Amino acid sequence: MNMNKRILVAGGDLRQVFLGDFLSGYFKVKKYALGEKYLSPELLRGFDILILPMIVTTDGENLNAPFSEDLISLSKLCYALKEGGIVFGGSFTQHAKDIFTSRGFEVLEYMSRDELVIKNCIPTAEGALQIAMEELPVTIRDLKTLIVGYGRVGKITADLFNSVGASVTATARKQSDLALCKALGIDAKKTSEALNAPEAYDLIINTVPSMVITRKVLEKVNKNCLIIDLASRPGGVDFESAKELEIKVVWALSLPLKAILQNYFL
Repeated sequence: MNMNKRILVAGGDLRQVFLGDFLSGYFKVKKYALGEKYLSPELLRGFDILILPMIVTTDGENLNAPFSEDLISLSKLCYALKEGGIVFGGSFTQHAKDIFTSRGFEVLEYMSRDELVIKNCIPTAEGALQIAMEELPVTIRDLKTLIVGYGRVGKITADLFNSVGASVTATARKQSDLALCKALGIDAKKTSEALNAPEAYDLIINTVPSMVITRKVLEKVNKNCLIIDLASRPGGVDFESAKELEIKVVWALSLPLKAILQNYFL
């Protein structure tokens, strides 16, 4: 890549800070909405590449920028790019993607790449195991564990808990996934069937990013059960009902980042 290319790293969390610092050793880099001093509009022009966070936006219109006190519209960021510029980001809503593509910019989405998604699942599963060991007063071995959803995260999480001796049941909708579970020595049930009898489990780990653990399900859950929600926003648990029913829920967002930071600082 041409070393003279100008890159704007905008918004996000400490991953973006580290990325900007790393890239500055090779390219001309500016960081924006990452805790730096104010950048005038004149300095936000003429960039070849715009690098956005793993979660580009939480409201569909504005940049996900927790280090900034101001709302920064994605449309505004278009003016920072040269004609033919490239936009990188983790995951875009369709509307967010359209904001850039409608102006002729190429959008490259990290989380559409299977190799990254699968690698990202490993620290997620390990983080769930760490949370379970910290939050539960019992050992993981023989722990009755329900993994809701058998996608990429569910597969790796189920395999990890199974490997350390938990009594794992995984849920899925597809018959092929149910068959794969059983072939790997993991009990398998239809999601609806398992959630009709959640009181059978001491640990429930959700990986489905839609409301599957409803109040109706929570009312049957063992009061000593721990629920770990690994799903991205909006999550898959009725958090308000869980609080009312005094059921412990850990919404474990950004576990891969937390694993990186722990390794970095400790």
